[in-house]
Amino acid sequence: MMLGKSAKDFGKRYQKGWQHFFAGRKKWILLIVLAALIGLRVALPYIVKSYVNNILAVIPGYPGYVDDVDLSLWRGAYVIHGMMIEKVEGNIPVPFFSAKQVDISIEWTALFQGSVVGKIELINPKINFVQGPTEKESQNGKGAHFIETIKKLFPVRINRFDVQNGEVHFRNFHTDPKVDIHIDSLSLHAKNLTNSERLSKVLPASIDAKGKAMHTGIIKGHLDIDPYAQELAFNLDLQIEQVELTTLNSFFDGYASVNVKSGFFEMYSEVAAADGKFTGYVKPLFKDMRIGDLKKDAKKPLKLVWEGVVEGLTQLLTNHSTGELGTKIQLSGTFDNPKEDILSTIGGILKNAFIKALQPGIEGTVGLQKARTK
Repeated sequence: MMLGKSAKDFGKRYQKGWQHFFAGRKKWILLIVLAALIGLRVALPYIVKSYVNNILAVIPGYPGYVDDVDLSLWRGAYVIHGMMIEKVEGNIPVPFFSAKQVDISIEWTALFQGSVVGKIELINPKINFVQGPTEKESQNGKGAHFIETIKKLFPVRINRFDVQNGEVHFRNFHTDPKVDIHIDSLSLHAKNLTNSERLSKVLPASIDAKGKAMHTGIIKGHLDIDPYAQELAFNLDLQIEQVELTTLNSFFDGYASVNVKSGFFEMYSEVAAADGKFTGYVKPLFKDMRIGDLKKDAKKPLKLVWEGVVEGLTQLLTNHSTGELGTKIQLSGTFDNPKEDILSTIGGILKNAFIKALQPGIEGTVGLQKARTK
């Protein structure tokens, strides 16, 4: 009995000893834990930056890097500053992709509905597609597997994708003059890419875009799409209006050896796809177009003759009641075997010039049902 009592007293004294030990050092323990947490918070951006740069560095043919990373733990987000992705081969003077800021975060509204999904927002992004005489000297992102890179950077399905003040360029550095055709001031909003809202629509996701073409024209587009359909399924409306043709002279001169003196470009298109098939149209219109610029080409007599020939054909094929040269290009077929109807395109030019003028605008004649029956 005495032995049991002694053991019990020893246990009590042992417990009190440790309590006294921790009571005297509680403040120090708390300070150490707090310092460790602060240190971890300070170190995390550098850890994440290193991780992101390691991921971007191994993109096939298009390695990239970032300047800095900030964390926003309360949003479940991290913000990338100064992202750059460049093609290795070809000595191309512009990066394939750059962005002032990339915000990658959890989408809380979808989380409250039971879906763990994320969103990406790009601030001032720029993409440069480059055409060159060889594949090595061209830049289109082919084979880079960017979707896999996004999955590694943020291993959560992306439900929303936003772009603010974006630019998309088509360039050719091997023509004279060099070609640079671009969309600027681009804003884009893609939502419900994972169908997190459990919508019953056939095409649950939507993308709306607007911007400018060559700083002068207006671009508007709307796309409804099912990202998870076995066969690509979408419905697209796109319109481009009021583009001053003189802003496209690098393209006209570089590819057709003509300068445009005045006029406007417009384009309207509808395309739908379902069950591996697609249908639609593209309707380009050139209004009040005049070819040839004597001031620019005064010292190039052969070019002036060529521009005179092109101007004569342009005026011949222009509908003089509307001042428009245009056609309607029919699109149809499968993605593996698209159909080309050159005769219909030429016929559209003649019909617009001499029979019935094309009407600007979206016609509303294309949809999923039409695509399925093609």
